Amino acid sequence: MVASIPVVRREGDAEPGVARALVRRDGSIAEWSSAIELVSGWSASRAKQRTLSDLLAPLDPCDMPDLHSFTAGASFRGLVALVGFEALPPRPLMAELTHLADKDELCLTLAQPSDLTVGDHAPPPDGARAAFDLQRLSLVIDSMPGFVYTLDRNFVFTSSVGAGLEAMGFKPGECVGKSVLDMWGVRDPSYEPLACHLRALAGYPATYQDVCAGRSIEYRLLPLRDVNGAIVGIVSTGIDVTEREHARETQAKLTAQLRQAQKMEAIGRLAGGVAHDFNNLLTCIMGNLTLAEEQTPGDSRVARYLEGASAAAESAATLTRQLLAFGRKQVIDPRPVNLSTLIERVKGMLERLIGEAITLRTSCAAELWYVQADPGQLEQVLVNLIVNARDAISGHGEIEVETRNLETSQSGGPVGPATPGRYVVLSVRDNGRGMSDVVRSKLFEPFFTTKETGAGTGLGLATVYGAVQQNGGIITVDSTLGEGSTFRIFLPMIDVDRAVARASDPVVAPPSSRARGGTETILLVEDEPLVLDLAACTLHELGYNVIPCASADEALRRMPDYQKRIDLLLTDVVMPRMNGKELASRVASLQPGISVLFSSGYGEDIIAKQGVLDAGLYFIGKPYRPAELAAKVRSILDERATRLAAARAS
Repeated sequence: MVASIPVVRREGDAEPGVARALVRRDGSIAEWSSAIELVSGWSASRAKQRTLSDLLAPLDPCDMPDLHSFTAGASFRGLVALVGFEALPPRPLMAELTHLADKDELCLTLAQPSDLTVGDHAPPPDGARAAFDLQRLSLVIDSMPGFVYTLDRNFVFTSSVGAGLEAMGFKPGECVGKSVLDMWGVRDPSYEPLACHLRALAGYPATYQDVCAGRSIEYRLLPLRDVNGAIVGIVSTGIDVTEREHARETQAKLTAQLRQAQKMEAIGRLAGGVAHDFNNLLTCIMGNLTLAEEQTPGDSRVARYLEGASAAAESAATLTRQLLAFGRKQVIDPRPVNLSTLIERVKGMLERLIGEAITLRTSCAAELWYVQADPGQLEQVLVNLIVNARDAISGHGEIEVETRNLETSQSGGPVGPATPGRYVVLSVRDNGRGMSDVVRSKLFEPFFTTKETGAGTGLGLATVYGAVQQNGGIITVDSTLGEGSTFRIFLPMIDVDRAVARASDPVVAPPSSRARGGTETILLVEDEPLVLDLAACTLHELGYNVIPCASADEALRRMPDYQKRIDLLLTDVVMPRMNGKELASRVASLQPGISVLFSSGYGEDIIAKQGVLDAGLYFIGKPYRPAELAAKVRSILDERATRLAAARAS
């Protein structure tokens, strides 16, 4: 039951009331005034052929018993809708039905909600509140990013409202009278929009999504019923879900990228672990080959066999370095590097990478300045750039690698360093397909790739960018679609004695050259027996007093016997029960000032932060040749002797 409402008047009318009719107890129409004809649009003759339930339906289904009950004392006040008026559009009306005390009839009063004024002192009626709610609903529909439309059973629009129509190129009401079938241009029942509309006409809700005027629209369809429950059409809401779909696509891409990153991380861990074990084996293989070569005449057949085996071991060592770089497990050890020398060393490998259809040309400056960088990391940067250039070339093509010195006194702008100074420039140029400005702007973003799904990780150039930044340089790219690309890396030069730099550069150091030995005492700790034997043999032959230990515990047990004269601790990093850094800390507490050289085939975070070796630590990566180990040990001991002499002099 709806609460009573105040006296309702139509503006301009002197009499109370608006438009009245008399209704008998059986619901038939006894009188239908001319005023109510204007409000309803129905003539008295037509109205008297119907009952009240045929003409009016409450907007709130809960009011149905009150409106259609004609017992003594019955009454109804609220919003109703005209039904059964085929020629008229549906519209709400305010209705009041009261029992007449002096007659066995009821009085029906109808009015348009907009024609009603409520007394100033009357409490807000439920009917007026419903009218306000209806108006508010209309405002919501008009402002929502969607629309509502209704169709009759012949698929002809009977209404269309909502602000969302504008984005689709329509105005409210513009579609009324038009057939949605003609708009689709399709009458095939298998067409999803038509199939869903047919489902709604059959009495079932339906949902589908379609694209209209470039916007993604989600449609929700319901059967439109009259007061008797008969399906007379379809009511549909359309919501613009374009942004939601974009968000879903973005989320799906991020999820795929996360899964790819997790997969790459897992593969990287596996690759790093394999490289760790493989490097231990390679250390033994390369070391013993070197020792065998030194004791074999150079013109013998055995020497050639050993040389071939040594070359294969070097290739295997290169592979493990690539595995570690892939897994981002390398320890970065910056040192003076000559890029021209590095390029000449890896040129053969680069030619095998690009294949015979592509020509590799190098133009390397003879007197190139040195840069402070990790040579292995720079090698990987070069490999990534060459592979990227190869993939940009279809069929035959050319890749040019160039090094040169550059001294600039002003900003180089978009193709050079922003800070004036002296730089070594490494350029990689190809005549491939080039790239657009959009691609170039995202080129160094992680996971960005122009390759087919599964053909690239999108991490290659991002890794190049990070490596260049880590070594204090910058990278630029110049490209035109259809004309190829040029990558330029600018690394700050360093002032260094060329002879000293060349001697310390592993790229040019002769692998089999015998280093100077000594008589110092070295505590050697290595849990891999083959590596322990090789390192001990190498150092012992150089004259050192070697204390070989297979574990950290053994090293600590044997230290008291040599505490006063241990000059260097050479230890593996990863060992059972106690790692190398923990051992170094224990040893340093027993013998302050001792030098420590770490060795590992895996770039553990134990001794490095984000891949960069901690300051004051020495590191030699596996696999190493005996000459490399000897040179590293001698360098550390000489530096220690110089430091101690300076301390005594002061």
